Amino acid sequence: MLKLLAASAALVALASGAQAQNAYEWSGLYLGAEIGAGMSSTNFDASDTAYAGGHDGDAMVGGVFAGYDWQFGRFVYGLVGDVDFVHSADLAFGDADALTGGKGEAYTYDMDWVATARARLGYAPTERLLVYGTGGMAAARFEATSYSYPDFGSPSSAEYSGVKWGGVFGVGLDYALPNDWTLKVEYLRYDFDSFSFGGDGVPDTVFNPKLDAVKFGLAYRF
Repeated sequence: MLKLLAASAALVALASGAQAQNAYEWSGLYLGAEIGAGMSSTNFDASDTAYAGGHDGDAMVGGVFAGYDWQFGRFVYGLVGDVDFVHSADLAFGDADALTGGKGEAYTYDMDWVATARARLGYAPTERLLVYGTGGMAAARFEATSYSYPDFGSPSSAEYSGVKWGGVFGVGLDYALPNDWTLKVEYLRYDFDSFSFGGDGVPDTVFNPKLDAVKFGLAYRF
């Protein structure tokens, strides 16, 4: 009987050890790809305009991300970075005739790419599900043009192209699949420094860029 109890205890210990070895661990490096959709928007104003206010348009985003997590009990914290290309038709507003050389004013606005460097803090309510919040720095490249065709005088235009810095915050879910793969869904809100341009007959123009995006990703954890 004692031998049977000892053998049973040994089997229980081995089974417990196997379960502990198979427990999912969020700590470590991961690399992945992502795709999603969102809304690119800008608050706009100019020294002489009839179109001040908010303007927005749909956008597609897609790129790559990488990060590293540390787990303590059910809490997980880490660092993550991503780079996404932004695909959207140029956001155009103003007098449509001005875009083809008619009298009036018109503007175009576009975001080419966006990148972030973020911290994240999460909680695992189950072994394979992670809920997290995230925030950090963002950078993006913008292009914008202003057209002015007055009643009298020569038509004129001015343009801007450059990178602006800003902040980003959001929330997300990670779900662990077999064989070290994870799925994510994430919402991010980006807010960038404003940029302005004008002169040479074009009113001083100010754009305040923003982006809201929902992204889905697949990552491999090492």
